[in-house]
Amino acid sequence: MTGPTSVDLTISGVLNGRPFGARGRLRVDSCTGTKDGTITYSTPPAGVTVGPDSTIASTGRCFVGARPSGAARMNGPMKLLGREFVSLRVTSLGRYGNVSISERARITRGVLRSELTALGEYRIPVVRGMGPLRETIRVEGDGTLVSSGRYTLLRPHGRPIHVRYLHFYHPTNPDRRLFGRWRGRTFVLRASISVRVRGRTLVYHSGSTISPPR
Repeated sequence: MTGPTSVDLTISGVLNGRPFGARGRLRVDSCTGTKDGTITYSTPPAGVTVGPDSTIASTGRCFVGARPSGAARMNGPMKLLGREFVSLRVTSLGRYGNVSISERARITRGVLRSELTALGEYRIPVVRGMGPLRETIRVEGDGTLVSSGRYTLLRPHGRPIHVRYLHFYHPTNPDRRLFGRWRGRTFVLRASISVRVRGRTLVYHSGSTISPPR
């Protein structure tokens, strides 16, 4: 299966006791491992400055279009997930709060359409950017991918905020034979993410690489 050439995001949920929503589109360039696009909030999250932190929006999309490192061609997580999958992500920001994000995703005509629903209590100071992201993705024999990752939020003053997350993916029609063959193998994903703010719109750019399964 050829990977998606773009990602459509629809985001809704309740954060700090109030509903919010956003939509966005990211263009995928699998040759360079980059994604570019915009995410616009129709209703901004309560208690969170719309800024360089993309915790709510899109850090879960890093393996989409990631450039393989150390191999000319490689089947990655998208091969295992197929054309339709669900996922759940639990993000911890320490004393600043926690966020859970569920997802339904489907690839149609080269577009990955991702519907995200978020719920949490999450209040942080203003941040100026994100540090590098590192994620390990493990293949489980029951047809599930389990990833754990970390990154930092950089503040204008004071210590960075350390963020950790767990992400579980499950295809709606898993290829049991493929999962069985890859069981116990892991991918290592590395990504850099930058976000600029235009009012309620985030201008998003990321670059990511993924290692062959070990």
